[in-house]
Order: sequence, then structure tokens, then C-alpha cells
Amino acid sequence: MNVTCKACGGTNEFPQPYAYHAGFGNQGFLYNEAGTLTLVWDSFDPAYVALVGECHPWALTDQQRADLESALAPAPTGGRWLFVNPPRCQSCAAPIGVPITGGIYYFKYPGSISLDISGDNARDFGSVLQQRA
Repeated sequence: MNVTCKACGGTNEFPQPYAYHAGFGNQGFLYNEAGTLTLVWDSFDPAYVALVGECHPWALTDQQRADLESALAPAPTGGRWLFVNPPRCQSCAAPIGVPITGGIYYFKYPGSISLDISGDNARDFGSVLQQRA
């Protein structure tokens, strides 16, 4: 799938056939501060539920969002995973979409973290939480 940046006209290529709908997959998603990595997780992952309760990510309260953001380890390239981070153009860094607070569709950038509690070699939501002393 290709997304053209309205700011610079650059083409952003994604290894997916269309923008994914988080609600259909019961998934949460966040972008890193640079807006070029995506964190995707299962709404029913036990570590996620232990942190914020039984609530889909797009329906969290401001306090639940803050709790989740503060519990997450930094993105692999640095920076924080935040609910307000939009996906960004890989050429000019202009927004090319909306964060989870503005919509339910997401792009999965190369190198992103996909957590699937049901798949082979699965990583769970607990694997992206900061280690507490």
C-alpha cells in the first residue's frame, strides 16, 4: 500500500494491502514520537488488561492512557509511544494520518512491533513494558 504525503508529495510504502482497522482485530496501536514505527497489541492480552482493565485501547480514559504510556518502554529507535503521535511521512516528517485518538485505522511501518498472544513466537504486551525495580 502506498500513501502519498500531502506536504511533500513523497510516497510512503507499507507492507500491507490497506490501512488496518484496529476494531476488527481487537487491537491497539501507537506510533513512536518520530511517527515511523507502530506498536500493535491485542486488546485481550493479559498484561494489557492487568494494566488498564478490560477496555479497548481506543476507548481508554485520559488516566488509563497516561498509565499505559508511562508503563511502556521506549521505542526501539528512542522516544515514547504516545496516543497523540500521528503516523509521519518518511521523507519530510509531516503527518500522513491520525493517531488512535483520531481514528481506528493504522499503518504498520517496517520494523514495527506486532504483539500477538496467539501466534507462533508470540511476544506479549508485557514484553514492551518498562522493567520495574
